[in-house]
Amino acid sequence: MLYDVLEPFKEYLYAHKEKNTAKTYYAAIVKLFKGININRIEDVSLEYLQREMVLRFKTRNEFSAAKNALKMMVEFYPQFHIPSEQFFKTQSMSKRNFSKKPRKVIYLQPTLRSINQISNEKLKYAYRLALVSGLRVSELADLESEDISFENGAITVRVRHGKGGHGGVIRCREDAYLYEHLQKYVQEAVREPTQTGKLFYGEAKMRKEALRLGFECHDLRRIYAILTRRELRKQMPAKEADRIVQQNLRHVRFSTTKRYLYNRKLKMEDDINGWQRRK
Repeated sequence: MLYDVLEPFKEYLYAHKEKNTAKTYYAAIVKLFKGININRIEDVSLEYLQREMVLRFKTRNEFSAAKNALKMMVEFYPQFHIPSEQFFKTQSMSKRNFSKKPRKVIYLQPTLRSINQISNEKLKYAYRLALVSGLRVSELADLESEDISFENGAITVRVRHGKGGHGGVIRCREDAYLYEHLQKYVQEAVREPTQTGKLFYGEAKMRKEALRLGFECHDLRRIYAILTRRELRKQMPAKEADRIVQQNLRHVRFSTTKRYLYNRKLKMEDDINGWQRRK
C-alpha cells in the first residue's frame, strides 16, 4: 500500500534530481513512513512527522535528506503539511554529524591481490580505476569511452554526472599496468561499442561482485583518499594536502572528506589472518 502511494512522488523525484540524490531522498521517505498504512500522503499528520523525524534519523546527513525530501513533497502535494523551518533547524543541530560505527580496517595488499586475480577485464579495470581515481561506483558505471583520456603515462577521467551534480575532471594516480591495458580496452570499446555505450557493468553488479571478493566498492575510494594524502604530505603541509584530497573527491565540506581519511584504518602490510577475519 505504501509503495503504491509513493510511486508518483518517486517518479517526480527522479525527474527533478540527479539519480543518486533522488535515491537518497526516496529511501529517507520510505524510512520515515515505514509502518503506517495510508491511502493519501495528505493523511500523514504533522505530529507524526515531527515525532518520527526525531526518532528515526540519528545523523545530520540522514535528517537533512528526510527534510529535503519532505520539502519536495510539498511541491508535489500542495495540501501536505510539514514541520516548520525552525523545527528542522533546531533538530538538525542536535543530530550527530557522523554514524556511530566501529572503526574498520581495510587490508590493502589482500584487496589489491583480489582485484589483480580477477579474470574478467571489465571488472578488474573498473576496480583498478576506482583505486587511482577515487570515483564512486555509480560514476564508474556511467563512464563511456570519451570520458577517459591517456597522455604521457597519465589517465584523466571526466565525470559528467557526479553525486549532487559535482562532476569534474580527475587526473588519476599513476598505474603503469592500468594505463597500458585500460587504453587497449577503451580502444576496443570504441571499435565495438556496447548497446548502452557504457565501459563497465552497472552499479549493482559491481557492488555485488566486490562483496563476493571480500571488499566494498566504497573502500576503493577510501584507499584512494588515504594514499593520495600520504603522498601529498611528503610535499606539503597537512592542511594543503587535505584541501587537495577534498577537491579530488569533489566534497563540498571537509567534514565529509575527514570521514574518508579517518573512519577507516588502512593496513598497508600483508595480514592474511586479519583479512580472513574480515571476510
